[in-house]
Amino acid sequence: MKRNGLTLMELLTVISILATLAALLYPVYTQVRKRVYVTRCAAQMKQLGVAFRMYAHDYGDDSPYSISYAEKLYPHYISDERVLVCPYFASLAPQAVAELHTFRRQLWGTPWSSYKVESPETLDMAARKYPDEMVGFAEMYSVLGDRIPIAYCIVHRIGCPYNLAPSPAGREFCAKYCIDPNVVIPRNLDIPPEILIGAMCPTPPGWLSDLSQPWIVLRWDGSVSFDYNGGWYLDTAIREFLERVGKGK
Repeated sequence: MKRNGLTLMELLTVISILATLAALLYPVYTQVRKRVYVTRCAAQMKQLGVAFRMYAHDYGDDSPYSISYAEKLYPHYISDERVLVCPYFASLAPQAVAELHTFRRQLWGTPWSSYKVESPETLDMAARKYPDEMVGFAEMYSVLGDRIPIAYCIVHRIGCPYNLAPSPAGREFCAKYCIDPNVVIPRNLDIPPEILIGAMCPTPPGWLSDLSQPWIVLRWDGSVSFDYNGGWYLDTAIREFLERVGKGK
């Protein structure tokens, strides 16, 4: 008599083989997915670079000193607010992004941006106040020229951007994924949660932190580079400045 179908043992064998293949392929899939988001994010940052130069030219200053916040580029230089947010973070926390857009519009009339933009004037003020401890933007610019970094996406490396505190969903996301799980968050302090989380987030390495992923660096000349150096905190501009000075420029 001809037998149809699989025995229980054969079925379990097939399931175990499939489970093993899935376990082997999932890390590869995850890395490929992250790489796709890195590429998309870099393309968005190149758009921001073009917009910053247009903004600077229109306001009579073709130097990085004209920049402050990426949000100011919308809607005259960036027509789609999605360009202001890292696509990887937008996929991870869409509710937080929506809440942050709403908060920013109510307070300042602009959407929110996840990208960290340097403030040349602020850096120079700090350097003048602490000349033995800090390097000013003007000094770095004199050495690095138009290759000086002006903005970063930090999401891919440390899991989330700064400034999530105004959003309830953002605070929840930060506490769950971005703060080092070994850090004890006090529960009995008389401090509003948005201030506490804002001060602690991000405190890598959280669950999403990944040193194999790059800082995405936008430079004033419009180029975008991937920086895999350093640790959990940005030091790209200072490191490159010191390297150039050490080599005699």
